[in-house]
Amino acid sequence: MAVTLKFLSEKANLSTTTVSLILNGKNVRVSEAKKKRVLQLAKEYNYIPNSLAVGLVTKKTKTIGLIIPDISNIFFAEIAKNIEQEANLKGYSVILCNTNDKLSEEIKYANLLFSKGVDALVICPAIEAVDRFDYINKYIDARKGVIVFDRFFSGMLCSSVITDNLNGSIDAVKYLIKKGHTKIGCITGPLNSYSARLRIEGYKKALQDANIEINEDLIVAGDYKFESGYHQGLKIMEKDITAVFVCNDLMAYGFYHAAKKLGKKIPHDISIIGFDDLLFSSMLDVPLTSVKQNIPAISSNISMLLDKLLAGDLEINNIVLPTIITERNSVKEIV
Repeated sequence: MAVTLKFLSEKANLSTTTVSLILNGKNVRVSEAKKKRVLQLAKEYNYIPNSLAVGLVTKKTKTIGLIIPDISNIFFAEIAKNIEQEANLKGYSVILCNTNDKLSEEIKYANLLFSKGVDALVICPAIEAVDRFDYINKYIDARKGVIVFDRFFSGMLCSSVITDNLNGSIDAVKYLIKKGHTKIGCITGPLNSYSARLRIEGYKKALQDANIEINEDLIVAGDYKFESGYHQGLKIMEKDITAVFVCNDLMAYGFYHAAKKLGKKIPHDISIIGFDDLLFSSMLDVPLTSVKQNIPAISSNISMLLDKLLAGDLEINNIVLPTIITERNSVKEIV
């Protein structure tokens, strides 16, 4: 049976209020001997405060809700790990929910977390969210902070931390052009996704800036997952291209698999640049050149915004983080 505050107060022959104040380090008019006695009893009986009871008094549950679309994607897994570590240092626990990028699951989890009284919500919205933010507005109306990361939709009245998807993609395609490539294909993310739309826009902008005609036949739609990189890779390598911009690294890994199936060598037969620079990108047989999303910077900015929210500062901050290209061996220079 769990040891209660009432049990400790009876053992110490003090009121529950006095024992509670002592355990929480508050000022109380009792002797040092009695304070030591209470602390000793708490240690002896392994007393753990009832978080629900504490929450009723403080109006805080010391929990943070974290909703992500795909825990199997190392990008989201790394951010989740970093947020949990930072939250633990602050004395908070994280409740993690994985939606499989389904809006119905996201709404269900957001409402569940709200009912559990989490002190703040950190969320990467489902692609389908677009303009359906009632579940987020519920937090805002209750003066609970919300931080959106990776994906942000116009009309969201909350703080955000996102990567500069547009300029990162422009840089990726310009890198290929600088290496002598003019026949450049693209495997996009899901086109109803905020980041995917910006990345395809960056692809087109870089071609336009270099006076290279945009050929829609060289653009195929993926879904940010390995399988679509593989299947769309098989399709796009039938085209007359020398290089491809794959809009995330998971799809790039699928593209590698497709190239191997077709007997094509990277970068001798086909060059590729990705977007994310995930851990495994440096471990491939031919290490992948990729636009780096700065996961530590994303995590630290989320943590910084959380500090503000948990301190009661609900000011909206929208942070856009720059990218860099991590150059490896997957792009051949055409002389």
